[in-house]
Amino acid sequence: MPTFHDPLADAAEASEALRGLAHASRVFDDPADTYTVFGDLLAGVRSLRQVLDQLANTHLNARDRASDDDGNPAAGAASALAAADELHQAGTLLDQAYDRLDTAFSHSGRIAWHPEPVLDRDAARERLAARLDGDPTTATTTVKAGTLTLAVWPDTPVAEHQRYAYRITDTTTGQAVEGRDLFTGAGTAVEPDRALRDLATFLSAAGEARQYALDHPGSNPENEGLFPAWVGEAARTNTDALAELSEHGPTNPDPEAAHLGRRWLSVVFLQGEEADALLDLIDRDGADAAIEHLKGWDYGDETTDAALENGYVYDDQPPASGTDRTLTSSEYAVTYNHALAHVGLYRQFDTPPDPALRVDPPAPETASISTGPSPRAQQAASDREGHEARRAALGADRDWFTTPSRSSADSGRGLSL
Repeated sequence: MPTFHDPLADAAEASEALRGLAHASRVFDDPADTYTVFGDLLAGVRSLRQVLDQLANTHLNARDRASDDDGNPAAGAASALAAADELHQAGTLLDQAYDRLDTAFSHSGRIAWHPEPVLDRDAARERLAARLDGDPTTATTTVKAGTLTLAVWPDTPVAEHQRYAYRITDTTTGQAVEGRDLFTGAGTAVEPDRALRDLATFLSAAGEARQYALDHPGSNPENEGLFPAWVGEAARTNTDALAELSEHGPTNPDPEAAHLGRRWLSVVFLQGEEADALLDLIDRDGADAAIEHLKGWDYGDETTDAALENGYVYDDQPPASGTDRTLTSSEYAVTYNHALAHVGLYRQFDTPPDPALRVDPPAPETASISTGPSPRAQQAASDREGHEARRAALGADRDWFTTPSRSSADSGRGLSL
């Protein structure tokens, strides 16, 4: 709560509140809520403008008390005047930002948001299956090329020309782009591997154009506009992987990325001082080291149950803002952001099948006679003993969202979407 008299405490609380807002505003369940946020932001900008003026006035009024580290009052007074001037300049720029924000607020107020349409996913899948004359769950083919994930799937043909839709995802930034302009043949069906090779060829051309533009400032390479600018830059940094894919095709398509029912659940989300140590670890040893460290917060089924109960479950990919960086390793993914000082660990899991659809295997015609536990029962018992031992070692009776150095009593989960 604001103190209204302690600028240090209120500034720290304002910074923390803005950090929380930056994280929470990545997703709006109802776009109409943005109008309310607009209003609060306008009020916040007005208050911030006042704060800048008051900081400037403090530097001006107290400049006779200023000196530099060597005790020179003239130098101290000059620095105080310079700081006050910069603060006034910042206030002028903030006035412009306020005007822009107020205009956006007015435009937003004229929007009548309609409810999100309810999609009949079963019907959509049936239509897709009929169009492809096959199983839509196997229609998407995905492959990794360096830090890029490429996915293609058949789209509606145009006359005699076969067409594939595609999605390009940069796993380091979370950015993604889709298109439907990949024409790979005419008359006969085209294999997805061929579509991926063609897509990799186009990306390689975009990467080469980006490199040429960097080497020759002011030039306009022919293939510079094939994809958005960030795609060209990502292609440039993955030249070798894309060249290998375009020449030899996918050697290890990622079936998991196209597997229906694949979801991500939140294991732990750290921010502030707790995240700073992890960010330092990432800078020093890489994101894989952070994943290994954060896996200590994963308590298996208990973490899964808690995520399901609290709604920390996400489809397709972990939640990430445009400035977050994401790295996937095996079944885990870590998202981190140095500017906002947060780190999150997410784990893949498959949606359990509907029990009503489960078909029990037929019973054997003859039952074998056993004088002791079956090998499967012995293995299950061994697995349970190992699981209990791991739980005891990790401290399974504590809150699994706390850090190893904190107790359950003072633990608190940070923001997570």
